[in-house]
Amino acid sequence: MVQATQPQVYARRCALLCVAVTCCLLPACRSIGPRRVLADRVSYADAISRTWKDEMLLNLVKLRYADAPLFLDISSVIAQYSLEAQVNAGGQWPDISGHDSLALSGSGRWSDRPTITYVPLSGQRFTRSLLTPIPPASVVSLVQGGWAVDTVFRICVRGINGVRAEARMRLTAQQEDPRFQPLLDALRRLQIRGLIGLRVEKHETGEVALLSLPSDGDPDSQKDVEFVARTLGLDAGVHDFTLGFGIRNRSGREIAMLTRSMTEVLTELALDVQVPADHIADGRTGDAVGGVGIARGSFKVQSGRERPPDAFAAIRYSDYWFWIDARDFRSKRSLSFLMLLLSLAETGGGAVAPGLTVTTGH
Repeated sequence: MVQATQPQVYARRCALLCVAVTCCLLPACRSIGPRRVLADRVSYADAISRTWKDEMLLNLVKLRYADAPLFLDISSVIAQYSLEAQVNAGGQWPDISGHDSLALSGSGRWSDRPTITYVPLSGQRFTRSLLTPIPPASVVSLVQGGWAVDTVFRICVRGINGVRAEARMRLTAQQEDPRFQPLLDALRRLQIRGLIGLRVEKHETGEVALLSLPSDGDPDSQKDVEFVARTLGLDAGVHDFTLGFGIRNRSGREIAMLTRSMTEVLTELALDVQVPADHIADGRTGDAVGGVGIARGSFKVQSGRERPPDAFAAIRYSDYWFWIDARDFRSKRSLSFLMLLLSLAETGGGAVAPGLTVTTGH
């Protein structure tokens, strides 16, 4: 049996060591994409959701202080990852000193550089969408989508066939018609029974939205239908009504809604922000406005010097903290509904606003 020389032994050891190092590094060189999706997708979605709530709350507070609101949209999130590894091995036998030598070196690098692009929501189309009353068909579609009809009409509608809701804005302030709340109660009971329908028919002049009330049903439902028809001045025996925009209906076959614009909705809800008493006293905000408000007490924004320990949304403005408590379910639901309304506003078209891109990596 031929015995290996010392240089051959070193060569074999070097080869075995390189193989071992390579085997250890191979698992790290697998694709990192799928693993990053599992780790990052939910995290990014949660961060965007939380900042959207905080931004909406901030704009409500700013409106309470007569400050100009600004909405900033996240148009893109680009996550870039890289993983690099390198191993170097070498040997010499004998070297210039007459001794055998073996050298092994390795290096690795990991980088995470997400790029997030912000675009201010501005321009003619977006501004017009904030100032234009919400289309009546969109209001009823929200009801069809599962939102409570009394909540939707309270926030979005100023009047139905001349039956007016309360408004607290100084320029458009009005007292509520005593029939408005009973009308909403009757519609809510019909909604619970699944007896309110909406459909869109195509005519030569365009699309026409129709609101349907039941033609048959239990006695209690019929009493509610009769009350709704009598209150709104609708023709008896008719169950499909054209849905339009206006103060009063032009006939007994039409339901005219005087809807609010998003600006009105935001301003009305901003009046429910509880500002510090010293800010009212020194003139930073207007005097407290009377009335119950369009949220009917179901929306409450608190304020204080200290950061709240458990908040659904919280922002700092004018040296105070403003927040919605995480245990205040009705206020949380109202803020979520407001965010849904804003998402219905048109934001596309026209010239693209300047974008701000922030690289968060190093």
